[in-house]
Amino acid sequence: MKISRDSGQEWQDLLGTEYIDPRELRPSSPIRDFVVVHLQELRDKGRSERTVPRYAAYLADFVRFMEGDGKRARARVSDIDIRSLKAFASHLTRRGVQNGRYGGRARIGAATKNLHLIALRGLLKFGVLLDLAVPGPEKVELAKAVQPSPDARHLAEDRVERLLKACDTATDKGVRARALIEFLLATGCRISEAVGLDRRQMELAKGARTPNDDGIRIAEEVTVFGKGSRYRRVYLTTKAREWLQKYLGTRKDNDKALFVTRKKSADGSYRMSVWTAEQIVRDAAKSAGLSEDVSPHWLRHAAITFWAKGDLTSAQRLAGHRQIATTQRYLGSSDAELKAFYKRHVEGRAT
Repeated sequence: MKISRDSGQEWQDLLGTEYIDPRELRPSSPIRDFVVVHLQELRDKGRSERTVPRYAAYLADFVRFMEGDGKRARARVSDIDIRSLKAFASHLTRRGVQNGRYGGRARIGAATKNLHLIALRGLLKFGVLLDLAVPGPEKVELAKAVQPSPDARHLAEDRVERLLKACDTATDKGVRARALIEFLLATGCRISEAVGLDRRQMELAKGARTPNDDGIRIAEEVTVFGKGSRYRRVYLTTKAREWLQKYLGTRKDNDKALFVTRKKSADGSYRMSVWTAEQIVRDAAKSAGLSEDVSPHWLRHAAITFWAKGDLTSAQRLAGHRQIATTQRYLGSSDAELKAFYKRHVEGRAT
């Protein structure tokens, strides 16, 4: 989740606010209270602990816009009208990226803008449900976001090999990087799913029989908690299991997380963060001399593309997609593969 520095404290304040009874909401109620009650509702409905903070962050931006950075600190529910919705959408279009590699150097994209607007739609839908005098969610128009080409994130097999070999496995950090990348390529996990795993889920108990009696004391399948608060099984290759075993063999700590760093988090754990995992993959790509800005999602893309070429329905289940159309978006081919296809099926037929 990428949240602007300015909204960092605000979304936490929204989530930390004391309970507000929905019956207390009036047109004259502060917009902040309206948002807080909506976030309470999301939690009551069982939305995941990853989803609710995202909505809080997006809606914190809307609250700050309506309050005008303190100039309109008494912004009320009744202030939400179609004109303010249009103004907020226009504000998002012109807002710069506030963090990350493009911080201060680019504007947010249509897809990011839509994440804010979808959260705002949810707020308005909730307001209509409560009979508050707010515009309906259909009044918020989403930006036209161009679907990325499946080829844009396609890593050809030789480039994947270069990425793997770029990990300096003579060092503990290199072994960790290789284990992480092998795991992502084998399972197709989202990076949040991978760093959320615990060591006990993968390590077999002493004395337990290893899969295929191969002596690798790492399970060949594991259940991950994924997007939409859904669980699914993912499977590991022998190579991924080997590298995980090597990585865990370098560990001297007792932290429960599967992937760790040396930096302790606020909860006292050394669990690897999503940002750190992304940096590990990007550093490996740079060491491999790859021109692409490779992220962990590229590795998920590579895994799903490989599965889909075998069987699309199985790929859908392995990826954890609700709709097969989502899986189809991952299908892509490298330029070399397209050229080989053309020579086989087009030039060959023309001669």
